[in-house]
Amino acid sequence: MIVGTADRHLVVFNLQNPQTEFKRIQSPLKYQTRCLAAFPDQQGFLVGSIEGRVGVHHIDDAQQSKNFTFKCHREGNDIFSVNSLNFHPVHHTFATAGSDGAFNFWDKDSKQRLKAFSRCPLPIPCSTFNSDGSIFAYAVCYDWSRGAENHNPAAAKTSIYLHSPQETEVKGKPRIATGRK
Repeated sequence: MIVGTADRHLVVFNLQNPQTEFKRIQSPLKYQTRCLAAFPDQQGFLVGSIEGRVGVHHIDDAQQSKNFTFKCHREGNDIFSVNSLNFHPVHHTFATAGSDGAFNFWDKDSKQRLKAFSRCPLPIPCSTFNSDGSIFAYAVCYDWSRGAENHNPAAAKTSIYLHSPQETEVKGKPRIATGRK
């Protein structure tokens, strides 16, 4: 289990011994942590932040060279929060959803975006895959990222949508060799 703290620390717990911290690290991201997701194999985690960035982090010190961060949920100079991170239960690719009203599917192993979807009119504060990955559910509503002064209750309709991912949208792609080691 991974827990994010207000001071940007990330605390890993082994649930076989939950009273003791297994590992504590500083977030690889510079700004406030917004969401976390453990790798399906429990060997690492994703961390999303208010700066429109995701960190891919491995717990084992020997795997640190595989860690990386990437930008997402941005449009020009506008930066939007990454609000939700979810792993696909079968293919182990993942989804990001953000305050820009967009969700995307990614493959951490090949470091590629698999599919970008059209933006919704309001932010996406949360999302999830069902247990077999055949449905991706997401909420669309005002998420307060623009403050109370930008909230218009008449226009801020809350909706829940269901998307049936096609295999091509969520199945990882082979990593392309770059010739570098």
